[in-house]
Amino acid sequence: MKLILAAGLLAGLAGPALAGACSTEISALEPRLTEKGRETIAASSGGKEVASRREAQAEAATEKGTSPSALPKGPAPGSAETQATADVAKASGGGTGVMEARASLNRARELDKKGDEAGCMKAVSDAREQMDKS
Repeated sequence: MKLILAAGLLAGLAGPALAGACSTEISALEPRLTEKGRETIAASSGGKEVASRREAQAEAATEKGTSPSALPKGPAPGSAETQATADVAKASGGGTGVMEARASLNRARELDKKGDEAGCMKAVSDAREQMDKS
């Protein structure tokens, strides 16, 4: 009887330990992703009009593979506006990298709850890649 109870206890403890690996990865990535989101917001701040203009310029420059000041009606080279626009492009990747990473991290949480360790780790890996490209 004691042997059965001991085996049951060990099995019960082993399950959470195995599922914990992905939970640990999620917990480690969450603060980095939150900080990346804050950087994106900070780089885009300055009012809706300014933020909208900076984001549009950053996306256009990224698509053309050039600097924001090289665009028609772009900010003057070396100006604070050029630096702010470059910061938006760097921090946000147009804003999609952080959002995609957040979605992948949420998917990882769901897979972790279902006990799909491999799927969870893949979703965490996807979130890292998306966050790093932004």
